[in-house]
Amino acid sequence: LNYLDLKISGGIICLVLFIHSGHSQYILNGDFEINNVAPGMGPYNGALTISQFNSLVPHCFVFAGQGYYPIGLFPSTSSWLELPQNGDWYLAFTAGGLNHTPIEVSLELSEPLIAGITYKMSFYDGARPHHCAVPIEIGVSTENNAFGTSIYTGGTPPNEGWALRGVEFVAPNNGLFITLRGIHSSCQVSSWSWVRIDNICLSIDASCVQLPEFSMPNVFTPNNDGVNDIFKPIKFKGMKQGKMTILNRWGQTVFETEDILNGWDGLHNNQQCTDGVYYWIVTYTDIFDEMKTETGFLTLIR
Repeated sequence: LNYLDLKISGGIICLVLFIHSGHSQYILNGDFEINNVAPGMGPYNGALTISQFNSLVPHCFVFAGQGYYPIGLFPSTSSWLELPQNGDWYLAFTAGGLNHTPIEVSLELSEPLIAGITYKMSFYDGARPHHCAVPIEIGVSTENNAFGTSIYTGGTPPNEGWALRGVEFVAPNNGLFITLRGIHSSCQVSSWSWVRIDNICLSIDASCVQLPEFSMPNVFTPNNDGVNDIFKPIKFKGMKQGKMTILNRWGQTVFETEDILNGWDGLHNNQQCTDGVYYWIVTYTDIFDEMKTETGFLTLIR
């Protein structure tokens, strides 16, 4: 409860209550668009020293690591690593290798987390093309110069493009900082590795979290003309795994697969299925490890 406001309208005293939920934490610069970095800074079109980064990127602080230009804020004009997932900038930092220790960076929140409350967070990550790909680890800290308590250890990021990740966690403390680092691995002993990250979003109600996207067509024409010959999702983003089942009008299964993106070619037992309406069921696990089911109808036309 924040405060009371008394208003007089037509001789009647109105009591207005202003209530604050206390759960409005967000990352102040999670997409790294707030910065004073000039495109092309450093010898590698965006690579920075730790002191340069800390002076030029508000609400972000590198507190561990060493090496020659170990962190970078790369613009959309850069071709050294990858284009940003969204916007004009993304963060890249070394995860060790060549006898250098990994970078650790803290991202400031608008206000401290509430210990014991569940939060959701999404982000995109990737590795540097042709370099050792290492997972990212995320923590929650009450200080900007300590990693704090680990809340997430990711999978191996792609060397090309971006992977959407989801994290659901119970705040271990009243942390004011989300922390990041690459996980040291044996492949880093003789090779240099970078972690790319962009669009880190935290929310208690998933209002800013980038949720998975899923949609299916309602018609397909498996006539081998090279157009719309396979029935598969139009959008299948942010899913870890899934299963698709196709039923005919009598409820008999005519197709089933756990490789949804390969889709259905309209065959059953190597025979062409007849024109008509079919029923599809898709079950999948999303980026927050929640199992979901989608259903619908499709029309097969040859």
